[in-house]
This record gives sequence, C-alpha cells and structure tokens, in this order.
Amino acid sequence: MPKRSLSLAALMVLVLALSGCMVTKSAYEQKEQEADTLAKTVADLDRKNKDLTARTEKLQAENDELKKQLAAKDDLLQLKSEEIAKQDARQAAMVDEMERMKAQQARSGGGEARGGAAGRSAGLKSIRLKVLSGEGKIDSARRMAKRLTAMGYRVESVGMAESSDYPANTVYFAAKYKPEAKALAAKIGKDTIVKPLTWKSVFGLIVVTGG
Repeated sequence: MPKRSLSLAALMVLVLALSGCMVTKSAYEQKEQEADTLAKTVADLDRKNKDLTARTEKLQAENDELKKQLAAKDDLLQLKSEEIAKQDARQAAMVDEMERMKAQQARSGGGEARGGAAGRSAGLKSIRLKVLSGEGKIDSARRMAKRLTAMGYRVESVGMAESSDYPANTVYFAAKYKPEAKALAAKIGKDTIVKPLTWKSVFGLIVVTGG
C-alpha cells in the first residue's frame, strides 16, 4: 500500500477517535448538568418543606395560646358570677336578719295591726328587690331605690348593671313574681319593660334604670 494511503487512513482513524471523545464528553457534561439541576430542585423543595413546617408549628402554638386565653377568660367570668351570687346571698341574709329583729321588736311592742293599707305594705316588703343602674351612673339607681321605698317596696341592694345602654327602665322577675313585676312596671311608667330573670338570683324583682 502506498505511504500516502496509509497516512490518510491513519488520519481518518484519528479524526473518528477524536469525534468519539467529543461525543462522550458532551454526554457526560449534559448528565452532570441534569444532576446539578435535580440537586438544586431537591434542595429547594427541602427548604420549602422546612418553611412550611415552621409556619405550621407557629400557627399551632398561636392556636394553643388562644385556647389558653379563652379558657382563662371563661374561668374569670365563672368566678365573677360566683362572687356576685355570694354578694347577693350575703346581702339577702343581712336583710333577713334586720327584718327578723324588726319583727321581734314589733311583737314585743304589742304586735302590728293588719289589713287594709298595712297588709298591702307588708306584702310589698316581702318581695326581695334589687335596683341597678343601666345608664352608667349610680345616681339613677339611688333615685329609683328612693322612689320604690316610698311606694312601700323593700329595696335590699343598689348597684351598677353590667351594661350601661339600657333603652328604658326594665323590671326582671323571678318565676312566681310576674304579676308583681307588671304592677311595679305600671307604677314606674308606661314605657317600662318587663322581662323574666334568666339567671339565678335570690331577688324576686330586679329593677334596672334606663332611658
């Protein structure tokens, strides 16, 4: 074979070898890039997952704290209600003791005539009555208490209502005092509202000023 042909054949073999190397290198670089992209994607997903977990834990902690605050508020309201009930009971006990002492004094003095206006007055005084201000000022409750006392009612307690936006005078009554509540509302004024008591109380009637 001529030397020239051998040189050409060797050149062709070299070119083919170099082409193969270039193809192999290009494929390797592509795979390497794909691996880098995949690694970045996995890292990004892992970071997002950690952020989501942290947010979830924060929301759970806030929810737990809110539940604790609500539970504490409920406990406080319960204690407040119990304290009010105890105060009412103490006031009622004091009034009972005063009435008992008055009755003893009346008996020791020869008793008290009954019937007519005296009988009606005794009936009114048998009703335990409480007056509250629903206008935000204690003066209105005091004026109402004085007015009711002049009518013959026994006002045992004067205080402030929990709300100060009562639109009109309101008479709350225990179950067996509905007729007395209507009669009292008529005496106070035609715009007076009559409502049943929806909570436990030692008082038969509770008058809340408003308007």
